[in-house]
Amino acid sequence: MVVRRLLGLLVSGTNRNSNRKVRRVRRNAVEIVTRPFRTLYAIAFMTLLLGVMYTLIYDSGAAAAVDAAEGDAVAMALAFLPPLPVLALIAVAMAILVPFSMLFRGVSDENRYHR
Repeated sequence: MVVRRLLGLLVSGTNRNSNRKVRRVRRNAVEIVTRPFRTLYAIAFMTLLLGVMYTLIYDSGAAAAVDAAEGDAVAMALAFLPPLPVLALIAVAMAILVPFSMLFRGVSDENRYHR
């Protein structure tokens, strides 16, 4: 009787935990689909962030282009962007990775808070 009850508690805890993860993934999927502007904003932000990081790391002429802009804000902003093919490649990668990371946001395997 005791063994059966312990096994029942173990199995029900496992089922509850997996159901919690499935519900979280479903909720995140619905949020991605029903809030497209937030998803597009996150993709655009990450694309620009990685584009600027690429320029700062690999293009030593970006600082010279900023100096040559002499206060023109648009020219300074464009100086920090990578070449168009690299920016397009980053945008495609972010269009795949950002929704994937948003889908699994908040899903964890840790059981320390669920006892």
